[in-house]
Amino acid sequence: MTNLDQAKAPEDTTDPTYLMDHPDSTEEIPILDISPYMSGEAGGLEAVAKRLREITETVGFFYLKGHGVSQELVDRVFAQSRRFHAQPADVKARVPHKFTDSFQSGYVPPATPRSASANVDIISGAKPNLLAKYLVTRELPESDPRYKPINVWPEDLPGFRETVLEYHSSIESLARKFLPLWATSLDMPIDYFEKYFKDPHLTLSLLNYPPQTVFGNKQYGIAPHTDNSFMTFLAQSNVPGLAVRMPSGHWRVVENIPGTFLVNTGNVITRWTNDLYLSTKHRVINAAGVERYSIPMFFGPSGDALIECIPTCQSKDRPARHEAITYRKLREWYYGLRD
Repeated sequence: MTNLDQAKAPEDTTDPTYLMDHPDSTEEIPILDISPYMSGEAGGLEAVAKRLREITETVGFFYLKGHGVSQELVDRVFAQSRRFHAQPADVKARVPHKFTDSFQSGYVPPATPRSASANVDIISGAKPNLLAKYLVTRELPESDPRYKPINVWPEDLPGFRETVLEYHSSIESLARKFLPLWATSLDMPIDYFEKYFKDPHLTLSLLNYPPQTVFGNKQYGIAPHTDNSFMTFLAQSNVPGLAVRMPSGHWRVVENIPGTFLVNTGNVITRWTNDLYLSTKHRVINAAGVERYSIPMFFGPSGDALIECIPTCQSKDRPARHEAITYRKLREWYYGLRD
């Protein structure tokens, strides 16, 4: 195949792979400012929830403004990510990737073959993703009788674990603040989702994308996919590469807006809302010529939470489209895990 700067494919604006590999959309990714809600402004909850619903029914991605997480903390966790990925491969291999009750932790090297996932790519035959990642999943306190050690931590990186856990905790706090917003957006009691998130799933991924010199051969930093989370909070660096499928069917390259997170909804909320709320496909091709780093945080309910159609999302004319399933079983299905 040809170099990225020279690649020219026969244009076919009806072919989904061509559209994905040649993002040309100018449709806007909206900005959601949650500060009226966060500050307790009168009517802030209702106004932000209404806007959240509009965005999630139409795009499924938004820039989050007014979130309250300090840029200093975001900068520190990016520095730790670069520090981790700069280590030799044999050192990173000492924290191997593992599944514990379908929750992930540890290091995944670049171009690792995918499992038999049920999350089917928009194209078949995509090559293994080029990215490398290190994952940290929320653990129960050691004092909890249900505690199981999940995470594996690198050695000889002073301050790494502390910074990552501080960031992890900050995003969990932010994510929990969204639960009343989601409930209000769906005309449900404000505390409707609380019981489903007693022990939420929350996985951080420190991602490192090497530069790509070739594209058009079904090779991606990460192939097109939807997230299996309730919602995802993405901290971006200033290196582009992420593209999102927009309502027109064309794809848009996502810019970084300083001080915001890029947020998207996932498969869990789509099932809960009977397909009213979107889980939007996205992919990464790093054509910038330098390393790209990003940090998604995937927020989901407790493993035993039952994902079934919310009452306000179904009717006689719109019956439930998905069978009820626990989040643990949904994750096992998504990752192709077997008993």
